[in-house]
Amino acid sequence: MRREALVVAVVLLAPAVGCQFQKATDKEIRPPDNTGEPPPDAGGLDLPPPDINTPPMVDAGLFEAETTTNCIEANPQTKVIPPDVLIVLDRSGSMLQDTTGASCNGGRSGGTGGRGGGATTGVGDCGPSSKWTLMTTALKEILPVTEGTVQWGIKYFAEGDSNSCTVNDGAAVKPTLMNATAIATSIDGTKPASATPTTAAMKSATSYLLGLKDESPKFILLATDGLPTCAMGGGGSSDTDAAIAAVKDAKAMGIPTFVIGISTGMGDADQTLTQMANEGGFPRSGTPAYYSVNSASDLKDAFSKISGMVGVCYFSVNPVPKKVEDIMAVKGDGHVITQDATDGWTFITMPNSAGIQLNGKSCEDYKSGNIKSVVVDLPCVIP
Repeated sequence: MRREALVVAVVLLAPAVGCQFQKATDKEIRPPDNTGEPPPDAGGLDLPPPDINTPPMVDAGLFEAETTTNCIEANPQTKVIPPDVLIVLDRSGSMLQDTTGASCNGGRSGGTGGRGGGATTGVGDCGPSSKWTLMTTALKEILPVTEGTVQWGIKYFAEGDSNSCTVNDGAAVKPTLMNATAIATSIDGTKPASATPTTAAMKSATSYLLGLKDESPKFILLATDGLPTCAMGGGGSSDTDAAIAAVKDAKAMGIPTFVIGISTGMGDADQTLTQMANEGGFPRSGTPAYYSVNSASDLKDAFSKISGMVGVCYFSVNPVPKKVEDIMAVKGDGHVITQDATDGWTFITMPNSAGIQLNGKSCEDYKSGNIKSVVVDLPCVIP
């Protein structure tokens, strides 16, 4: 017969309250005889007391109780752990264009380039006004502010020169705390030149993060300016469906994806990035679902919001829930927070850990202090 107790995981340290046991009274051991017959005469013998077994010791993390008994442990093992966030940065040739998609210094848009996502034939570098410069400048400014709470790393796609679809294993810079200088140095040594093999980049990033043996939650931040290419290894061939599926697969393996689109415009690119953002598990509130940026201030705002969410609003839960159905409720200061990817909470599970992520307004309320404690109610099932 299954019996349930309740394990409460809290952010703020609280004393454990266990079940209380009292010595049984003589009446409870030998209830009164209502038959009217006198009790048997022991013949004056001094009989030993009944043999009453002491209840066995119980694991401190598990309490057993009938449904009518309030037997609760306040478990202070919901905690914020610095997340691993791998920036997967598009270095296709079109990132050298300005935010309108125009080329500079005598270059011209053509071939498979521009907002189509591939390498661009004859693209001139727009320098300070290029999408690459805007993206990387924003990164260099925001990472030093958040490097103490987020384990940032970076990976570029693709490697190689014009129309290259090659994506190497691993990361250019491994995720770790205090990593801003290392990432800035890596960026300074990198220039856009390739096609846009988003599918291969997502698969490689997912495999790499799954191979990290820390307990940190893991996220991908995909930053791109156009449509995925490199279907069947060809630089200019569209690979939209496979790229969306790769984002979905990463989420199923416990690695959500944030999507930043820089100067993507409307049309196919907008639709593709919207689907990626929704499948990635962390769409932004509003339209479009991805973080659409067209200026340096837009980029800094997007990076700030994302780093704030993953660095402050993810809570590892122990005992580890195996599935979202194991979570009975999530509460902020005693009030139920709804399960919602936009403004509530979502469940994130990984091979070695699991937890909840506050999103949107719930995250902002926690960061601002409007919510001071987060409580996760878990059933503790005893077979």
